[in-house]
Amino acid sequence: MQQHADLIAELESRFRELSALLYDTSVDPALADAAIKPLLAENVRFTDPWQEGTGRGKYRLGIAGFHAMFRFHLEVAQLNVQLTPDATAGRAIVDGIMYLKPLGRLFTYPLRTILVYDFTLPQGDPTAPPLLIHAHEEMWSLADMITALPVTGWVYRRVFRPNFARGFLVASWLSARARGMLPKDA
Repeated sequence: MQQHADLIAELESRFRELSALLYDTSVDPALADAAIKPLLAENVRFTDPWQEGTGRGKYRLGIAGFHAMFRFHLEVAQLNVQLTPDATAGRAIVDGIMYLKPLGRLFTYPLRTILVYDFTLPQGDPTAPPLLIHAHEEMWSLADMITALPVTGWVYRRVFRPNFARGFLVASWLSARARGMLPKDA
């Protein structure tokens, strides 16, 4: 078990480092590409709420474009690696906040982000690199995107959400009452 604990600690460190390279535009894009290239499976799949693509070339092009189009960095809040019982594959989950900077220092857009990497480890010696990433998913909340917008975010937080909640509770009360399911003390 200690061997798995050491391997998990090593992988967590590697995925923290890798995420910092991929999600920080102050890092030279060539450095990010050099770090990720040997770790990508030929048919690696990238998914986020807006897009999905498969293939090492498309993944690398997407990373280069991402770094060229936007300014951002990721602050990791927590990271976890789970391995299969035989330690030949696993999943890394990185939870943090991506700070998008569409207007440089004038405006920073915080976006709660969860990254999931599915990977395999080499057969035979699971403690030795390289790991091979087969899927990389980036998840973020549409609500967070709306909330962070100037003016629109305020209306969303202060007007839409509370009023939607009231409407939902009225609909809940009507539905529960009609079916005889109202809690006794509600």
